[in-house]
Amino acid sequence: MWPILVTVLLIALSVVLVKFASAIHRWSKHVQYLRTHIPIAPGRDWLRGHFPPDDSASRGILERRTSLLPRLALVWFGPVTPQVSLVHPDTLADVMRTSPDRNKFVYNFLVPWLGNGLLMSEGKRWSRDRRLLSHIFTPGMLREYVPVYKEACTTMLNLWSSQADQEKSIDVGKCMPLLTFDVILKCAMGVDTKCQTDTDLNSRNMRYLAAVEDVVKMTMQRYTQPWTWWDSVYYRTAGGKKFAQLVAEVHQYSEDLIAKRRREIEEQEAQRIDGATSEHIILCKDMLDTMLMVRDEDGVGMTDVEIREQVDTFLLAGRDTGSSALQWALFYLTRHPDIQYKCRSEVQQVMEVCGGVDGLKHEHISQLQYLTQFVQEVLRSGSLVSHMTRTLVKDASVDGVRLPAGSNVQMNILGIHHNDQVWD
Repeated sequence: MWPILVTVLLIALSVVLVKFASAIHRWSKHVQYLRTHIPIAPGRDWLRGHFPPDDSASRGILERRTSLLPRLALVWFGPVTPQVSLVHPDTLADVMRTSPDRNKFVYNFLVPWLGNGLLMSEGKRWSRDRRLLSHIFTPGMLREYVPVYKEACTTMLNLWSSQADQEKSIDVGKCMPLLTFDVILKCAMGVDTKCQTDTDLNSRNMRYLAAVEDVVKMTMQRYTQPWTWWDSVYYRTAGGKKFAQLVAEVHQYSEDLIAKRRREIEEQEAQRIDGATSEHIILCKDMLDTMLMVRDEDGVGMTDVEIREQVDTFLLAGRDTGSSALQWALFYLTRHPDIQYKCRSEVQQVMEVCGGVDGLKHEHISQLQYLTQFVQEVLRSGSLVSHMTRTLVKDASVDGVRLPAGSNVQMNILGIHHNDQVWD
């Protein structure tokens, strides 16, 4: 019996070793091919690869790399994973024609928090979610949120005015994330956290916001720390255990709000059926209401978990991008007083027409043409999302070089937006 068992184990081990050796051989050939045909970017660290030691250095490094290699370059994600970085619209177009897939390794770090939200889902799930969520991002729905924007901005400006009267400095880096949190949570979940004015850091709302901040920060840290890439290792560390705890807190907060709102809507519907109200439609107050009430072609709605995943996705997508855009806008306005004067003059003209902030409506935004151009330039120069990673599902030809299927490509948005061959 034992000789047979040992023989079976040896055969199984041999098969595993052969498959492993074959995979290593294919990877080695793939890496050698890329190294031979694509120029390697300078500044590679043996452990981090081409990741900068800290975020403050990343922008300058990317801009210098783009000036040296303005079309494409081979960069390393950690010690062993090569990526083809595309820094020109033409090379990016060559790759996008092949409809590449998202790089699952890169996006997997977001799964514990976002689950299968719109950013992470694929196939039929993505198509269904996209159809259902299209009811949220209509011009009519977005127009309804203008009062929320005005209220949140007025709160922030009142705080700034008070600090200025006391001759205190204003930390824009702290104010803008709170402003975007305030707006997103009101629009997405109808929750007034009072995060801009609440000084009780132990309140549940403020603990939730702090937990979201930490989840985002810890997720980003994993990208630059190769030893945390394996879940089996990461979740046994103190950092991994803390991360899991924070994600659980964030999920519980959202799930409690969703469950409460679902009960309220069911009670309203019961009252309508009983004739207690003549309303035939329960008006949606925010995105959460819409997601709770929307139905697909089979009459099936979204589950509480599906809604939570979408809410968390909105929070990630809107929080950092909105906050960063506002900070970059203020930065460029202070650097260019002439542009600041033109933007201010245009806003004042529109304010005179609409009768001040109280009369400002969605349709007045189209009259701010110069300000709109300024914001678009801020988004180009600031490049709120520096890059995205995709995996080729079939061969692609880029600048005459064949990139084989399975290659990881980095769509370097920051590099493209600061490429001297593209922009004056």
